[in-house]
Amino acid sequence: MKKLGLMTMVCAGMLLFAAACMASGGKVTYPDGKPVVGAVVYVHLQEVNKYTLATDATGRFTLPDEDFLDAFVQIKAPDGKEFATVNLPVEVFQAGDVAVVLQPVQ
Repeated sequence: MKKLGLMTMVCAGMLLFAAACMASGGKVTYPDGKPVVGAVVYVHLQEVNKYTLATDATGRFTLPDEDFLDAFVQIKAPDGKEFATVNLPVEVFQAGDVAVVLQPVQ
């Protein structure tokens, strides 16, 4: 019985650790709901471009595993022309389930 209890505690700990380590990031889509493949995602720290990322085939991106205090995330469509650039604080993406819909430039 002691082994069963110990294994249960280890498994529960692993699940909690995995949940705590979930990657922050988000998904970028067009207004019609299609994922934006290859959108450029910049992470700016104190006005300096610290990281440059790209969305994958599902429109998702993952932020680097770092403790950001005052960073901003800037997202551009792959062509950089047809859609407005999005600038958001990095805290918005910490849950990892944020969806950004690119808006056409008017």
